[in-house]
Amino acid sequence: MLVSVPGPQMPVALEPDGVRRLAGAQRQPPPSRLIAVLERSAFIRDAHGKKQQYVPFAERIVEEKHLAQRSTHGLHFDFSLTLCDFVNRPLLTLTGTAVNGELDQAILQAIAEFSGTCKISQPSSIDLLVPDHDDLGLAELSLNPVFCLNPSWQFGLNLGVDNEANSQALAPLVQDYTANLPVIAYTDGSVPRNRKFRSAGAMVTSQGHWACAISPKHYVQDTLLAETTGALLALTHAPLESDLTIFSDSRALMKAVNDLVQGRQRTVKVHHELRESLELRTGRTRARWVRGHDGNRHNEAANRMAILMSRHFSARINPHLTQSMMTQIVREELSQQALAA
Repeated sequence: MLVSVPGPQMPVALEPDGVRRLAGAQRQPPPSRLIAVLERSAFIRDAHGKKQQYVPFAERIVEEKHLAQRSTHGLHFDFSLTLCDFVNRPLLTLTGTAVNGELDQAILQAIAEFSGTCKISQPSSIDLLVPDHDDLGLAELSLNPVFCLNPSWQFGLNLGVDNEANSQALAPLVQDYTANLPVIAYTDGSVPRNRKFRSAGAMVTSQGHWACAISPKHYVQDTLLAETTGALLALTHAPLESDLTIFSDSRALMKAVNDLVQGRQRTVKVHHELRESLELRTGRTRARWVRGHDGNRHNEAANRMAILMSRHFSARINPHLTQSMMTQIVREELSQQALAA
């Protein structure tokens, strides 16, 4: 039987098996044009195969001598796709899971299975609206000729109803992992031996995100302030509502962070930027000590990146080369072979 849906362009039939599909005598060819609203929830799997929420970090590659990159290693998506009629009313929502780099094909496959047609392949046959802009998974969508991504004629459209349908459809897919995954960051700092140049800090998370920065000009050449630069990167990139644990081989930094969090006497050398960043956070923040150069791969990666950042900045080496070498450091230190060793 046909489900009563406004707009004859996309009639939907309720099949005997209880599945709603696009109506049509043969369901061939596929509909000439679709309007769809996409939501996706990124996740990774831990060492035990359990799903964990992917924590988005900033992806500023070069900005004011600041390097940062977010890791997409092992990234997957739970997605929901709400199909709309031609007056922008939602019809129904499809769900699925895709590996990073295959989101476009997974969406097309879900529509094809639902509609009972061959996989839709006409250029620009799907007006795909993506209401959030974290950029995750958008690369393959924008390059796939089937999608017209966020078409200009749809700008300003009220997507409230569609987003509500998406949220309801995604809920069962993400309920087995928490939204605010705790962030574990390893940080380090580097002070040039001759003390004529600027210090640098670095951080790397357990998910493989990393960031480096040159210490601000107003920082004196002090080891603790170099370590503070690394800690500030973790505070800057971690979501404010997520619990954050900062591991450092500097006992002075560990004490300073924990003193500030617990309201104890503030360390004189720690700059006000650390205190202000901590005050902004709503999630729990704590610092832990890790022994330096003791085989901890995350700590080793942060140490190597801080040293490289300081040296390259002093030598005025092209930041793009620095970024490439940073990526290599993370790959070397956090590879499965390195972790196994």
